[in-house]
Amino acid sequence: MAELFDQAVFLKFLGAALAIFNPLFNIPIFLSMTSGCTKAERLRVAIIVTIAITIIAMIAVVTGEEILAIFGIDVPSFRVAGGIIIFGIGMSMLNAEDRAKGDQTAAADGHERKMNFAVVPLAIPLTIGPGMITTTIVFSHQLSDGAEVVTLGSAALIACAIVGVGLIFADQISNLLGKTMISVITRIMAIILVAISVEMVLTGIFSSIDAHYPQLMSGAAGS
Repeated sequence: MAELFDQAVFLKFLGAALAIFNPLFNIPIFLSMTSGCTKAERLRVAIIVTIAITIIAMIAVVTGEEILAIFGIDVPSFRVAGGIIIFGIGMSMLNAEDRAKGDQTAAADGHERKMNFAVVPLAIPLTIGPGMITTTIVFSHQLSDGAEVVTLGSAALIACAIVGVGLIFADQISNLLGKTMISVITRIMAIILVAISVEMVLTGIFSSIDAHYPQLMSGAAGS
């Protein structure tokens, strides 16, 4: 079982997933979009969102690298692109009180359509989007086929479950923490994201150089 489960990758991916999901940051949006719903309807929306993000996350875990292969994209290049995307998400979380304008538009559109917003846009892209999918694919490259399902799959399930619990108890959590504390935690998550993105970009650059220009890396090592 040790070969199928990498604890270091598991913990790192779980931290990245929670930082990207940022359940506390989604709570105000969730409450706003379900303001006209009954308790039963709000619970139903929370369950649908949780199921949707779990399915998408597991698809990314199982088929992520295969999708890259179809388009002929190498992992180092994708790692750099993913790091840039995640860096942008982290900086947006650090510098803004609210979601980006595009997300606000999606939230407003979902609110207008009432109960049709559970999957789009609340689950996609407000909860799980390119950042999470990109991170999953990048981490999956570090593991064997079996290990990526066990290690990343279990972390994804835990992260999705935490998001679900946060949505189910959104009222209580919002009242307990308040907007200030949620904002502070959001910025802490943002710093984690920025740090992960920088590491992804640097690793991707050096891996790409090593793959395409091995003489440069060997020369640097020799010096």
